[in-house]
Amino acid sequence: MKKILLYTDTPQIGGAELQMLLLAKFLDKEKFTPLFACSKYPALDKWCEKFEKEGIKVIRMNVKHKHDIRHYFQLKKIIKTEQIDILHAHVWNPASCRFALKIKKIPILTTEHDPFKLGTVKNLFKKSTLKNIKKIVTVSENNKKILEALYPLHKEKIQIIHNGIDTSWWKSQLLRLADEDYSEIKRSVFHANKDTLIICTIAELHERKGHKYLIEAIEKLIKNFPNIKLVLIGEGPERKNLETLIEKLELKRNIILIGRQKEIPKLLKSSDIFCLPSRREAFGLVNAEAMITGLPVVASEAGGIPEIVKNEVTGYLVEKENSDALAEALKKLIISPEKRAQMGQAGKKRVLEEFDAKVMAQKYEDLYDKISKKS
Repeated sequence: MKKILLYTDTPQIGGAELQMLLLAKFLDKEKFTPLFACSKYPALDKWCEKFEKEGIKVIRMNVKHKHDIRHYFQLKKIIKTEQIDILHAHVWNPASCRFALKIKKIPILTTEHDPFKLGTVKNLFKKSTLKNIKKIVTVSENNKKILEALYPLHKEKIQIIHNGIDTSWWKSQLLRLADEDYSEIKRSVFHANKDTLIICTIAELHERKGHKYLIEAIEKLIKNFPNIKLVLIGEGPERKNLETLIEKLELKRNIILIGRQKEIPKLLKSSDIFCLPSRREAFGLVNAEAMITGLPVVASEAGGIPEIVKNEVTGYLVEKENSDALAEALKKLIISPEKRAQMGQAGKKRVLEEFDAKVMAQKYEDLYDKISKKS
């Protein structure tokens, strides 16, 4: 049985970190023993508890920040003490893996969740590290292209493994809901009538998510479709600017911001259309979460989104930063309940086949076996 050390230097929780948890959860425990190593930042405490609930050993590292040299010394101790067979790194600081190569001749692979151009010093470390790393995983075709452009000498090492969602959990949450639950959510959370058509989005309120283009699209639509409502789920630095825009366009009746929410499956299932108008997006897995609930999706052609949303099959893809295109795509779904149902079912099927976390874990298992044999 091979011991896999999932290691990260992250100081916070985001989509990449949740993927690490799903990978550890769904790895075949008869073939692999996952262990997890991260810092002692308080922000990671609840995340670590979730690993422990899955029976996965968690090792907290006493470091102050992601550039702390103690990452190396403590990683060295963990690898030797726990007799690790493979190091699977999800890191911000490439120096950590560079030092790890000196610890023990074990295979190392990295997952690049959101690659970007580094500064001169970090880039030198990364180029040096990549010479000895066995495999580089990207979560989308778009990310793969970025990495190939940044590090053309390592094209042959790059492999795509899409992120996934825990479809079993999503289905269990949806089974607990009845029709009256959806009506209650529309009334008490969305502040809408039962016949109001709900368009929702879930994203940090940040300029890169393109909320303003969606708000402008709603303004274009309400002239002919006054009984629609846009629900913005999430929080962030753009909130005040978005509220100002909503007021300026006199859309307070048709748009509501409800902040961060916990019961996302209920909120999605109580909606009619999901829209993600991102200007920049690493992968956009929230689209898959909407699709598993049976929602058709309208999204921008940003980052890895086109690898999730199949245009004119599970929804519509539009040019980013284009409110006219968003309005036109949304209109097609607003006027056709049949198309919403058809695309919603196609989307659900696609997620179950392509974006289940179990599928993701199986692909990593195959990769672990492959790099072990080459060592």
